[in-house]
Amino acid sequence: MTTEKIRSASEVLSDFIDDQAKDEALDQASVSAISKLRGESKLTRTNLLRQLEGARRAVLKGDCPQQEN
Repeated sequence: MTTEKIRSASEVLSDFIDDQAKDEALDQASVSAISKLRGESKLTRTNLLRQLEGARRAVLKGDCPQQEN
């Protein structure tokens, strides 16, 4: 029998978001929006789409720096 602890979905999701925040190749405004929603326990499809749309609009308006590829 194994003694390995099975992690909850919440733990897996938190670790995933933390790992994404460290990845400089990803759009940090998007990662930040996801992390913020997760921290506020408001990570739903609707809220996520709204936050990502807001981040996209901010980049298009020039309110935040664009990521260089």
